[in-house]
Amino acid sequence: MGPASVWDAFVQVALDQRVDAVVLTGDIVDESNKFYEAYSHLQRGVRKLVDADIPILAVAGNHDFDVLGRLADEIPGFWLLGRGETWNDTVVTANSSDSVRFVGWSFANRHVGTNPLATCPRFGETIPIVGILHCDCFSASSVYAPVSLQELKTQGPGVWLLGHIHGPQVLSDSSPLILYTGSPQGLDPSETGEHGAWLIELEPAGTTRHELVSLAKLRWENIDVSLDKVDDSGALEGAVIDALRSRHEEIRASLAGTILVGCRLRFTGRTKLHRSLTGEIDRIKSDLRPPLEETEYFVEKIENQTRPDIDLENVARSNDPAGLLARRLMVLDEGRPDEEYNALLQRARPGLDKQRATNEYASLPDNQQPLSDGRIRDLLFEAGIATLDKLLSKEQDKS
Repeated sequence: MGPASVWDAFVQVALDQRVDAVVLTGDIVDESNKFYEAYSHLQRGVRKLVDADIPILAVAGNHDFDVLGRLADEIPGFWLLGRGETWNDTVVTANSSDSVRFVGWSFANRHVGTNPLATCPRFGETIPIVGILHCDCFSASSVYAPVSLQELKTQGPGVWLLGHIHGPQVLSDSSPLILYTGSPQGLDPSETGEHGAWLIELEPAGTTRHELVSLAKLRWENIDVSLDKVDDSGALEGAVIDALRSRHEEIRASLAGTILVGCRLRFTGRTKLHRSLTGEIDRIKSDLRPPLEETEYFVEKIENQTRPDIDLENVARSNDPAGLLARRLMVLDEGRPDEEYNALLQRARPGLDKQRATNEYASLPDNQQPLSDGRIRDLLFEAGIATLDKLLSKEQDKS
């Protein structure tokens, strides 16, 4: 289920579909083999395609700028476009005698802060043109070949195939078609959703059709699980399985060939299990692997964002510390009365600001912006409800 097996599946799809050309958009292999397990395995797949008279066109990315040139030198039929950060092109003639011009630009170093489109030639030919580029469309200050979507739309090619972003993403679905091809399999749990290879058909008139063919043997998903009204271990397991089944129904049409789905769960809601969830989470992660049709699901991580199931109004009737805290939590929860609500926020702000100024918090990305009233309210409520739960548990232990 590693990247090597996905590369084999990629090659087999190209052979089965009898495609006219294969395009690779960079970051295919690097020194640590992060993207494919070995250069030699990539080489074997390329030779299979070339032996089947399927040309391979590629550009180098920031990870493989010093690797793909070697492969192109070794195997005729593997075209590395844009060596030395200089645009160049080649024409591929399909079995139907229709021709397509492929134009591309490759990284020559790990970091490139300039816009490669600044040196891209204009094209005015009548045959379809496909641009291949490893770039960053989302940050003008990026060190990974920053470009703008508007520039791509007006440059000339009717199709742009982009590398660098690992998630498949269509930026423009026509005139021109612009998409990030993505990695054929999610490389870590943060790369969720469907991954695979794009099958693209070009017509002489310039129209295109595109389809993502699922290849990933392992897929990652993030799933929220509400634990409202969940009061025991059996109901907890049932809630998790129901959430997995619901997600399975949503994605089943795109699971062709997927063997495993790894899930990161987020528990939410009010539950009496709040205090005991740590042990339950360990059990679910180690034991729960339900097979849903041909695909097995497992839980890789669980984030607990539940809150204790406490009747604040009932606790607030007492005059002990728990009752006082419950009344203040009700003010935070309801946002009124205004004067008392605002006073709680104003008293809390100096202490929170002082804490955020310490070394432990100074490097956090959102630490430069002042805390909003809503964020202060959330922090106070989270801390208060946890404290109230501890107070009530001590009272229960005494009784």
